[in-house]
Amino acid sequence: MFLGLRDIRSAGGRFALIASVVGLITLLIVMLTGLTQGLGARNTAALEALGKDGAKFVFTAPTGEASFSSSEISQEILDKWKDTAGAENVTPLGVNQTRIESNDRADAAAVMGLPVGTQVEGSTATIGEGALVPKSVADKIEINAGDTLNIGGVAVKVDGVVDDTYYSHSSVVWVNSEVWKKESHSPGIATVLLVRGDAQPQDLKNEKVTDLKGAFAALASYKSEQSSLKSMQGFLYAISALVTVSFLTVWTLQRTRDIAVLTALGASKRYLLKDAIGQAAIVLAIGVTAGAAVGAILGLIVSQVVPFEVSVLSVLGPAVGIWLLGLVGSFVAVRNVTKVDPHIALGAAA
Repeated sequence: MFLGLRDIRSAGGRFALIASVVGLITLLIVMLTGLTQGLGARNTAALEALGKDGAKFVFTAPTGEASFSSSEISQEILDKWKDTAGAENVTPLGVNQTRIESNDRADAAAVMGLPVGTQVEGSTATIGEGALVPKSVADKIEINAGDTLNIGGVAVKVDGVVDDTYYSHSSVVWVNSEVWKKESHSPGIATVLLVRGDAQPQDLKNEKVTDLKGAFAALASYKSEQSSLKSMQGFLYAISALVTVSFLTVWTLQRTRDIAVLTALGASKRYLLKDAIGQAAIVLAIGVTAGAAVGAILGLIVSQVVPFEVSVLSVLGPAVGIWLLGLVGSFVAVRNVTKVDPHIALGAAA
């Protein structure tokens, strides 16, 4: 890498510009990736907690497509699944979104109904006769354990305050199945079933069984939001590849004479490729490292006020992706230049 390192030292400004552009692109993708994951968690955190042990979600799906907004579980369907061989545990889960009111204050929230005695995921609390209210809602409408609140027109005593978990961007209030049925005014006993075990009834009448990812897809807001954000990520990766290849192509063309002279002096094509790609790897590494570091720091700051997730995947994923795209671009840029006839280059230099 003699020539590559010499170029970096002698033209530091040019390489700093390239590294800066790569860093800014990396920063942008890190921020978008963290936002995508954060928004996804605000949509599905409660479902992920309920289905983390491999539970299957059973929807009623007359149209063939699972959806939380249209699914409605009857007592007949619940009994059928409970009587099915291989069903270790069948739990009805009611889901809806409504208005929570108390002390002349109100807030929007998601309500999830489970049978009495069910332990709330991520908490030591269990479902009782009253409601388990998330901290954010309790603080906003100023309620504590023992108070009474109105959920969708139904007066319910507060059994306790629990940590926030989210469904469709709303904090979840936990109640028992009977309270849920009253406040949701649903003719069914639940929205979906959580089934653990290998149960598979033979007579699935307008029912659809999905895993956790399938349950995410049944949430309309999650599906549209994630597809939009991931499309933006894809465009950014494509733009980053185009910009990187353009920079590397221009800079490699400026080195054409040097590369040809090295060829005339006996340098192999493999040596030239290693030199050029090694040079690109160094510049790209500096850019993506700086961009990822700034992205992680900014992410930690903004995560206090917006749904942003800082993780190994959201930070290192984009950095590695941009670095690899840059290496591919550098290979494309130098491949043709290494074919230059050294006699032409030497003649031009004379």
